[in-house]
Amino acid sequence: MEYIAKDKYLPPCAIFYPEYVDLMTKSYWLKKISIPNADLFLEYIRTVLPWIKSVGGVIVKRDLIQESTSNEWDGGQLGLVIEFESKFAAKKAFYSEVFQKYLQSRDLMELVTISTL
Repeated sequence: MEYIAKDKYLPPCAIFYPEYVDLMTKSYWLKKISIPNADLFLEYIRTVLPWIKSVGGVIVKRDLIQESTSNEWDGGQLGLVIEFESKFAAKKAFYSEVFQKYLQSRDLMELVTISTL
């Protein structure tokens, strides 16, 4: 409890309880994915990115590293920073049935984890 004056205390404000902090604090996914060919790159852009937006994620930074100087995607890495309005929203998206099935279908369950700050 917060001390106000001798023998007088105020109860802690509700916003400092962990469950409220999880709802109020922005949270981020940091994603780096290797995409070996153009077909998988297009699939990722057409499916995963719209889904991220549909669950409240906003891409705030992206980085592409292509493995050659070709004008067409022939393999490389995509890095993303995705912002969510809260830790709760970020966790909800990560643990959603849709995202977990995606990870399983790509055999990524062991490679992808979530940490919230």
